Amino acid sequence: MDLDPSWLVHAKLAFAAMCGGVVRLLFRPAASLVKTLWLLFGCITCGFYATPVVIKWFGVVDPEYVGAMGALIGFIGLSFAEGALRAADKFDVAAWLERKAG
Repeated sequence: MDLDPSWLVHAKLAFAAMCGGVVRLLFRPAASLVKTLWLLFGCITCGFYATPVVIKWFGVVDPEYVGAMGALIGFIGLSFAEGALRAADKFDVAAWLERKAG
């Protein structure tokens, strides 16, 4: 079995983002398992896609610290995901449609 080295870099980044999200969830757990899974998905996605952008933006981060940056961005990304989930929970679609229709 031949493993692509870039796959390992991406797996390390996704795992680091997940670890950052798990640490955040230890401090402030989600209300249910479904919300926990959505929040972890959000933090992994944020860490996976935002870490390379942030590293290029700062430009001074050693390649050794990519995992740490991924964990930090996953930690922060989970907070953004939680805010988006709360906003979606509070949003009343029926009232919004009534206002738009009438």
